[in-house]
Amino acid sequence: MHECTGQRFFHNGRMQDCREFPLSAVYEGEAVYEVIRVVRGVPLFLEDHLERLYHTGRISGRQIPATREEITGSVERVIRENGVREGNLKIIFNFGKGTTAPVRFLVYRVEHLYPTASQYAEGVPCILYHGERPRPEAKIIHQGLRLTIYQKLISTGRYEALLVNREGYLTEGSRSNLFLVREGTIFTAPAPMVLPGISRKYVLQLCRELGIPLEEQAVREEDLPQTEALFLTGTSINVLPVSRVEERSFDPKHSMVRKLMEGYGKIVERYISSKLEV
Repeated sequence: MHECTGQRFFHNGRMQDCREFPLSAVYEGEAVYEVIRVVRGVPLFLEDHLERLYHTGRISGRQIPATREEITGSVERVIRENGVREGNLKIIFNFGKGTTAPVRFLVYRVEHLYPTASQYAEGVPCILYHGERPRPEAKIIHQGLRLTIYQKLISTGRYEALLVNREGYLTEGSRSNLFLVREGTIFTAPAPMVLPGISRKYVLQLCRELGIPLEEQAVREEDLPQTEALFLTGTSINVLPVSRVEERSFDPKHSMVRKLMEGYGKIVERYISSKLEV
């Protein structure tokens, strides 16, 4: 699988052929990043992604050496020159190794795999993984942990791994945010225990608008049997119900989950329409 899947990518101020893509900018040194979904040529919630990018820089002690306008222009250029209508883009600022390494700024198209209609309808199976990301609130590439979990998912045939921290609390998915439904209330672990996901932000907002009881509070693994339903949120998956965790089944058609799926879809559509009207 190639990291850069378009024809051309942006690298430190200029466009280059993807055959020249520097994998070292992804796999070596420390890199902060964002993955943005493009829908009908519109980079979805770009402003939110840039806000989180700068937040990651601040809490990790890194200065992002580009303005929002410069990053936005680079994203739009990659979309335009690759003719991207639907897909995912990745923004990376790689700070290399040591304090004197030059910063590398890249924007490029990456492979995407969106859930199927069947997965949205029937939910997806998950496993539990006892581990947590260092500095969960920062969006930093952790290649070792990601590879370990990916291999576990391949071997089990499951869709996602739900992380359990050292205190026994369910925190987030390996590449998603996690929500649980218990006794008519939505629960989700709070920041800084988890990455402040963009889709998560809009689901929290939607719960408040719809009057759905919400608690930003982590649930213990041992309390899973008292959980009625679970769902995941993320850039590539939107709002996705869970059908099974390990060998325990959950209701993927729970009314609260379905209401949030529908509401989130409307938020996405309003955002895209507002950008296309400009």
